[in-house]
Amino acid sequence: MRTWDVKLEHTDKSGKNMRYRRVDLAMLGIAVAAGAIFFARDSLDSSRLRITSPQELSAYFDDIGYTAKTLQSGNLEVPRFFVSGVPRNWSEGLTVDRKKSLFFRALLPMVLMVNDEIMSDRQFLLETRDALTSGTSLSRSNVSRVEDLSAQYRLSTATTAPDLSTINNLLRRVDTVPPSLALAQAAVESAYGSSRFAVEGNALFGQWRYGKGLTPKNQRSELGDYRIANFETPKDSIRAYMRNLNTNAAYRSFRDLRAAARTQGERSRGAPLAAGLLAYSEKGQEYISLLRSLIARNGLSATDSASLKDHAPKRIVTGPL
Repeated sequence: MRTWDVKLEHTDKSGKNMRYRRVDLAMLGIAVAAGAIFFARDSLDSSRLRITSPQELSAYFDDIGYTAKTLQSGNLEVPRFFVSGVPRNWSEGLTVDRKKSLFFRALLPMVLMVNDEIMSDRQFLLETRDALTSGTSLSRSNVSRVEDLSAQYRLSTATTAPDLSTINNLLRRVDTVPPSLALAQAAVESAYGSSRFAVEGNALFGQWRYGKGLTPKNQRSELGDYRIANFETPKDSIRAYMRNLNTNAAYRSFRDLRAAARTQGERSRGAPLAAGLLAYSEKGQEYISLLRSLIARNGLSATDSASLKDHAPKRIVTGPL
């Protein structure tokens, strides 16, 4: 590698030395400019990856050391990327085990990204609680942020200004979802990304929406004009799924179990928290058992302690650029 050596101090103040120094600086300027162009272009190229087949995606994961074995290891550091969409027949030509592994590896970084978004808001709420406990008045911007979070998480407040009760109630909702649980539910609800709703609408969790979305072929008229919510990207689907668990009254027991684990200083785990999702499926307890079995068989519990690598996110494009 060629390096550029420029002296910032000099002892000879003659014109010759000064001219020599200016030439060095000029050469450095050219080098920096060229380097800036190179790195800008490289950054642009490296921020997006075109994938045209499941074999290519699998090979890419293996090349960067993101293998099926690492997925099941403790303290897993996951590459930071997100997938643009669920391609049709994405698992064609793969064995069942390879399909499952690829599905989980593709989704995990996005699950962690959304959890990081939630944790940012949660950290703000924890700091706000500390401020209120110490008697510190909240700034107008912080009051506005608490109000925004209350609206986003469907929490009605009886007071005009945020108080400790409001913050504590928000903290029960503004919290992460164990990755193992998110992965297991996505696998069940989208048939590992192969369902019509996943392919046509990036819908990974079978969430209902009335009057808008993808119409089921066997829609049950007695339940009204319900649709399956569709999304721009799989990450949007994950974000909506977590917001659903964190706000819907049907999943209050899920939030209670999670809060109890927090109180005891324990990490939220997917298998135990699955008990709070009895209302997610008409199958009830059978659904809970299915999720727990899937988590155990695929070694997904290890993902509950996974974290994202510290680098810029890469966008994996699964369709035409």
